[in-house]
Amino acid sequence: MQDPKNLYVFIKYGDKLIIHDSRDAIIRGKPDYICGQIALPMGFLSWFPQALEGFLKPPSEGGLAPGKMSSAGEDVDGEMLGIIREMGDRAWPQKGPPPGYAVVNYSRDDPFYKTMNCPMEISFPESYLYNEGLLDFIKHLGDQYKAGLL
Repeated sequence: MQDPKNLYVFIKYGDKLIIHDSRDAIIRGKPDYICGQIALPMGFLSWFPQALEGFLKPPSEGGLAPGKMSSAGEDVDGEMLGIIREMGDRAWPQKGPPPGYAVVNYSRDDPFYKTMNCPMEISFPESYLYNEGLLDFIKHLGDQYKAGLL
């Protein structure tokens, strides 16, 4: 999946899904390039669209409690996954990062932060999820996964 500022590569590696993210960004007022990746269970593909929908519900309909910006971890194929709201800056890419959602895999430490014990995470800009087709792409892969086609 690619838009003018982001490139996401989805790789099936055994029974895992690797998502690699490359994007242009403005960091500390200067142009920069960010790369990252996350390892997830394949069940992420069917979990994420449903979890994001639940994340966006108001508290009266079972969504997050008022003031919360992150979901509790949920077991997906033996790994604890969660979603965090990233507020960002709507003036992105001139300012950054953009608003969106991060997926966190609490079961895997990010090797970049070896001394800090930080979980792996990846960010999805909301405009890319909803306007550029990333969420639809993930739903399509989730349907294929459920049907045993991946």
